[in-house]
Amino acid sequence: MKKAVFLSLSFLFFAALGANAQTYQTSLGAKFYIGDGSVGGLNVRHSTAVNTALEGSLLFYSGGVGIEGLYEYQAPINGAEGLQYFVGGGGMLGIGTGNHSGASFALRLTGGLDYKIPDAPVNVSLGLDPFFYLAPSTGSTLALGIGLRYVLK
Repeated sequence: MKKAVFLSLSFLFFAALGANAQTYQTSLGAKFYIGDGSVGGLNVRHSTAVNTALEGSLLFYSGGVGIEGLYEYQAPINGAEGLQYFVGGGGMLGIGTGNHSGASFALRLTGGLDYKIPDAPVNVSLGLDPFFYLAPSTGSTLALGIGLRYVLK
């Protein structure tokens, strides 16, 4: 199932790359991380200025729930209207049960591509997302982040 979702979203993303697009300000949808275990949840992305955006997620993972906040620099890619790259960082706070009992905190980095599909209120993103766990134990992991959102405005 995970492979089917990944392949479907990848196809949607890369099929849209050749088209012209419109910019957007706010989008709401889902974000999934594929890497060290499956993580997914609700996601909102809002452009605060021409080159900056805030992104927040309510994430669900095996044995827990978390909130994530990211600040991102974004810029258009010349010759590909609607396609932009983004880089940024932020943090994630999680609360788990069972083997993941208690609170956890991670620093987050992100970087990738963001695309608004023309003539459709749909936005897709694909990024590389390192997680640096600081508490209760330390460690790191690299995940592939996939976002699929409805454009509100």
